[in-house]
Amino acid sequence: MYEKYSGLPDTTKSTRTSEDRPVERIESRPAKSANSQMEFIQSPNRNTTQPSANRISARKARARKRKILLAGISLVLLVLIVIAVLVLVKSCSGPVVVDPVTGTFRNGVTINGTDVSGKRIDEVRAQLESNESTMMDRIAITLSSAEMNATITGADMSVTSNLNEVIEQALSGGANQNYSTKISIDEAALATRIDEINQTSSKPPVNASVTMDFSSSGKPNPQYVEGTPGVGLDVASTVALVKQAIDACQCQVMLTPTITNIPPSQTIADIQANFSQIAKFTTTYDFKGTAESTPEQMEFIPNRAFNVEKAAAEISKYVVKPGKTFSFNDVVGDRTVENGWKMAQGIYGGDRTTPQAGGGVCQVSTTLYNAVLQIYPYVEIVDRQFHSFPSTYVDMGLDATVDTNHIDFRFKNVSDHDLYIYAYPSENKKFKSRKRDINVVIYGKALPEGHEYKTRTVLVAEESPGPDEITETKKLYVGEEDVLAPARSKYIVDVFIDHYINGEKVEEIYRVPGPDVYPGNPLKKKVGIMPTPSPIPSPSPTPSPATAP
Repeated sequence: MYEKYSGLPDTTKSTRTSEDRPVERIESRPAKSANSQMEFIQSPNRNTTQPSANRISARKARARKRKILLAGISLVLLVLIVIAVLVLVKSCSGPVVVDPVTGTFRNGVTINGTDVSGKRIDEVRAQLESNESTMMDRIAITLSSAEMNATITGADMSVTSNLNEVIEQALSGGANQNYSTKISIDEAALATRIDEINQTSSKPPVNASVTMDFSSSGKPNPQYVEGTPGVGLDVASTVALVKQAIDACQCQVMLTPTITNIPPSQTIADIQANFSQIAKFTTTYDFKGTAESTPEQMEFIPNRAFNVEKAAAEISKYVVKPGKTFSFNDVVGDRTVENGWKMAQGIYGGDRTTPQAGGGVCQVSTTLYNAVLQIYPYVEIVDRQFHSFPSTYVDMGLDATVDTNHIDFRFKNVSDHDLYIYAYPSENKKFKSRKRDINVVIYGKALPEGHEYKTRTVLVAEESPGPDEITETKKLYVGEEDVLAPARSKYIVDVFIDHYINGEKVEEIYRVPGPDVYPGNPLKKKVGIMPTPSPIPSPSPTPSPATAP
């Protein structure tokens, strides 16, 4: 019997709750009404609750785990694929590593035309090296033109080969391959060889030169001769031409090089920069007495002039090398009569002059000293002393005395170039008949343009001489006297060297050690006390006898 559904739960069915079974949607079914009309009854929703939050979170977590797992598997697969590709590429492109001792060359492999198939390196190395050496020894590049003809060998270019590198490549390379070595050259060695060819070409360049011509007095006159260009190879283009031939394996070939003018490596300007007059000083001396000169002076004046000129000749043409010290006494030598020096007046005892061998040479050392001071940056004064009283031929403070085995004048060349000393006498323009000039010039590297060094003296003090010192002597008659030393004042002098640029003083750079003190002295003389003898009368002349007729 059909029972109308009342909408109440069926207790006879399973007791599972709605949470234990899936939610079902029951479709509506038709029902008959009392009047036999169809009516539709909606079945109730047996599970009226939504899924819980825990179930939703669990489903999301499981989904995330699946995604992460799939991503990790994909990444691992991608890494494995990349590694496999890299290994494959490396195995295809990189050389095969072969043991150089036991490994053998593959079939069909040649090196420079020599078949090395199936052989080890030690079996073929000697032959390959011999062939390579022979080939390099036979390199001969001939340079030929109308102006010159020369050959450049492999040894001239210090050629090298990459044979060892090629052997390793051939050992690890594939079969049926031909390998060739490459020759390299040393460009510097090639350029040196080209310079040698230019020096021995048909017309090498001639450098500028200088010779020193001397007048009869010894005055130096430099004679500069300009250089002339030569004809030779253009170094840069010839190096490129030879390299091109070697790279093309043309080891025995004739080339036509570029010919160019070769300028001299040294010009007159180059010489003058290192050899020009850089200092000159002149003093004046007597060579002949006057009507007022005493007989003693008439004898010693020419002797002194001889000594001055002899000392000048001794130091002339002397070269002071860098770092070396010039010694006046060493260069001039001992002043003795045996050495050719003459007797002339020289200072003795600090206050008088007496005849001595070589008297007058101090004038030459003084003249040299003043020339040296003009090139102050190039020199260092090692030893210099002033006289015991001022000289007549130079300002106070600018003299340099010397004495054999006792007092010397020395200076050191502190520059990086040679210093050339020349000394010579010349005519004095004002007193031609009885005076001459002694000149000292120094040649060397020119000072910077416009630079000069000048001496300056300052008189610090002057004191009058003390009372005369007069002694009596019976060796002189009354009224006679012998002046031993004239009265001289005491002088104290400072000397400076000033630096000028283009005529303008820019600094005071040096004070000569001192000051120079000339002590002075009183008049010293002897006066006679011996009585003057009475004159002896002359006898009367005896008349001559008369001459017989």
